[in-house]
Amino acid sequence: MGVINVTPDSFSDGGEYLEPLEAYKKASECIAAGVDVIDVGGQSTRPGAKTISPEKELQRIMPMLKLLRKNFPNILISVDTFYSKVAKEVIEIGVDWINDISGGRLDPKIRNVVASSNCPYVITHSRGNSFDMNNYAFYNDVVEEVYMELMQNVEEALAAGISNKLILIDPGLGFAKNNIHNLTLLSNLEKFTDSQYPVLVGPSRKRFIGHVINEPDARKRIFGTAAVTCRCVQAKVDIIRVHDIKEINQTIKMATSLWPF
Repeated sequence: MGVINVTPDSFSDGGEYLEPLEAYKKASECIAAGVDVIDVGGQSTRPGAKTISPEKELQRIMPMLKLLRKNFPNILISVDTFYSKVAKEVIEIGVDWINDISGGRLDPKIRNVVASSNCPYVITHSRGNSFDMNNYAFYNDVVEEVYMELMQNVEEALAAGISNKLILIDPGLGFAKNNIHNLTLLSNLEKFTDSQYPVLVGPSRKRFIGHVINEPDARKRIFGTAAVTCRCVQAKVDIIRVHDIKEINQTIKMATSLWPF
């Protein structure tokens, strides 16, 4: 899954793809590099980010999404949103997946939109919102608590009518987790991949990688991201969400030869 952030303030590529043509160009490059799903977001979800309205989010992402769908009718497009209004409008123009970093907590109506659209739904573990999530990064057993909270989100999605076959889960690296929490989750990924649901992991360029390799520049964390990707392949994670498609695609191919599915 390739990341396209149509935002001014995302942690590693904020401001680079605000113009629709720039975002479209980046998406085209991802497709050429072998991406399977393009994930478009109009709202920064980095720790400390301020929340914008669904109208503003739509204003940012719609022009690029329309260009992308028109010119690449067969590519899978996901939209990273927790708003039901955004989900409804992007699905209407042909978006395939909804990737909800709140797991349905912040706008429960999104579950009804997804259920009526019969589209895949990525449920990510998080606590709080982008602005205050670090206040909730406290666990007695991070693996067990993240898993149980994810399963609660899944139960609520099922109750809203979302098909069991259309749910993916994401342990939410960096969302209300500190460095040790993230590393512990990665060391115990089998807890999630042994469930009945496909697993998505989004490690790309994240702060915990920078902490481990002592690299403050997010754009220079490709090797750290590649190492995490190898662990994800070993644990049989289904989807890796990344910025650097060519490099991580090569990493996945090599790692898969070492740990064949």
